[in-house]
Amino acid sequence: MRLEINLKRDYGVIKHNMSVQNIADILSLLNKNNSIILFSFYERNMNLVDASTQKFILDRITFVNSEWVLPWTESLAYWDEPNQALPQIIWFSVEKKEDIVKAIEIDHLFRCIFLQKDMSFKQYSNVVFHQEYYSSVEEEEYEYYLGFTNKESFLTHSLDKIKSQFEMTLVE
Repeated sequence: MRLEINLKRDYGVIKHNMSVQNIADILSLLNKNNSIILFSFYERNMNLVDASTQKFILDRITFVNSEWVLPWTESLAYWDEPNQALPQIIWFSVEKKEDIVKAIEIDHLFRCIFLQKDMSFKQYSNVVFHQEYYSSVEEEEYEYYLGFTNKESFLTHSLDKIKSQFEMTLVE
């Protein structure tokens, strides 16, 4: 498996075809100070998941807010009516690898933040997000990207660790 790391102006992305286990490993490598990892889940979607998933999320709630953390504007499709406010987002913490895997399995197109314990929400150090794009519409094939917003931390603390565990190409 080969990773292609592309550094954009405001963020970086890792193009990949990794398993959930490998994505969890990358998240651990991006976590420079053993911060807690907080995954997001739209509160309004809670009734769409089974009882054990609800318990998993509810037992780990750290914050509930409507803070948008990605480096671009939210699209209207996700806004709540009638006042077009952002919906409430549950931010739940995961620490062990098996919990990270479970969080990814809940929503493979996730977003998460890294936060030092006992810090306020707005003091997060990195946002990581997972996206998919069609690579071939006819074949319904996808390309997957794991993005991160803290390029400085990535270059200083994570790049060498990722190089030691994965084959990769860096595109700047």
